[in-house]
Amino acid sequence: MIEEGHQEAAIGAFLVAHEGHTQEVEVQRGAWSIYCRCRRCDDVHTFEVDNEARERAIGLPPWPELRKKMGEPRAGP
Repeated sequence: MIEEGHQEAAIGAFLVAHEGHTQEVEVQRGAWSIYCRCRRCDDVHTFEVDNEARERAIGLPPWPELRKKMGEPRAGP
């Protein structure tokens, strides 16, 4: 898991790890995940943005507040 805004750093770190043969690196970037693969090393890393960061980015309140707004009962005693 990575925090929102750290996607570029994760990609950069993968590229540095494969310096000298970065032409063999494939990077696919989605809204909430990054897939990095080196064809030469067969090294694969998948990074996902932290759920809490994702919720903040799309403007959702934290889970307890969301439950209250939706009227769902809380778990526990």
